[in-house]
Amino acid sequence: MRFDLVHRVGWALIAGGVSGGTALAAVSGDEASAIPPDNLTLTTPAYAVVPPATPSAAVAAPAPRAPLMSLLDRVGVGSYLDSARINVYGHIEGGYTYNFNNPALHLNLGRVFDIDDNRPQVNQLDLNIERTVDLTQHQFDVGGRVELLYGTDARFLHANGMFDHQGNNEYQFDIPQVYLDLAIPVGEGLRLRAGKFLFFKQIDPNASVFFSHSYTFGAALPFTLTGVTALYNFGDQWSVEGGISRGWGQSLKDNNGAIDGLVRVRYTPRERTTFTIAAITGPEDDRDNSHYRTAVDFTISHQLTDQTTLLLDSVLGTDAAGSGGGNANWYGVAGYAVYRLNSYLSLGGRLEWYRDEEGFTTSVAQSLYEATLGVTVTPFPDDTVGANLKIRPEVRYDYSSGRFFDGLTRHDQTTFALDAIFNF
Repeated sequence: MRFDLVHRVGWALIAGGVSGGTALAAVSGDEASAIPPDNLTLTTPAYAVVPPATPSAAVAAPAPRAPLMSLLDRVGVGSYLDSARINVYGHIEGGYTYNFNNPALHLNLGRVFDIDDNRPQVNQLDLNIERTVDLTQHQFDVGGRVELLYGTDARFLHANGMFDHQGNNEYQFDIPQVYLDLAIPVGEGLRLRAGKFLFFKQIDPNASVFFSHSYTFGAALPFTLTGVTALYNFGDQWSVEGGISRGWGQSLKDNNGAIDGLVRVRYTPRERTTFTIAAITGPEDDRDNSHYRTAVDFTISHQLTDQTTLLLDSVLGTDAAGSGGGNANWYGVAGYAVYRLNSYLSLGGRLEWYRDEEGFTTSVAQSLYEATLGVTVTPFPDDTVGANLKIRPEVRYDYSSGRFFDGLTRHDQTTFALDAIFNF
């Protein structure tokens, strides 16, 4: 399947609908996912976190108890979970996008989770049960994570063999992550991870300052991987994680039986600056173990001031089994800026260019450009419960060198979006 577009971000799903085929193709599960960055998973990306208002925030008191753990305290369970270092948490997100083009089939072409026009949705109801291993203790430790997801976003995340046959239902269920961690007391501490996990991107809406996602997030990289990795920290500045997986969006089933190699290197030369490079390579196409797909993602994040954070994200990908017998290539770069005005309000901007030379990742050979401006509002920052609510309006303009938008008839589209997140 050509980049398995049906199961990724709805690209083929869209193209089929506007060309006279089925309006919404069934999710096949041959390949599952790719998002994200909008986010790297080693830690929450710097641009996703509103920088502290003052330097003293670094030594501020610990954050208040999250609502769900606070509720578990009241029924007498919280203390047992704390003693076992188990955290239970989640979020709910609802969103709405309005496209000023009134597009064909009410679909915002090129989008991921905000693909539907003029339709309020519950994007994510997400619950996590997690025990994080502590490498600093220099002893054996066992942990892991189970993430349960329900909502309209789940239909784009299914990995091959897991919940991938739920049809065209708008609201679906998925388990994006389920893995075990083992800490081994070697040197600075070695962490082994086995299971299904997010390696390149985060699907948690808190990992970005925008409701909509970049093209590099939606089209260029995988969402979930199933495999084994090893992470080692070389002091405070360097960390390396590498391993193998069954392939882009493969889980209990595998479309070709081959494995991928993946690696991520993170360098933090100083407290406010981080460099990260991540790569994956291996056969990805159905029943094809000889043609390799390779993708590399490089990010730089820098906290310019106590209020301002900048991030640059670039991606490069190639697939040897592109149409016409030659390689297919895609690449792009996105720049982000976040400025915190106060505890109530922060501003965000994103500029992006994405090139899909053969139309391998978007179904149309094109260059894509987008500009997004958004605001994050925390209306009750000083309230224990209310501080967990965020509201994010945004305005976005997209332009394509080809006729991509509005049912493959227009070069551009303009959208307004609004989402709300409550973390519990």
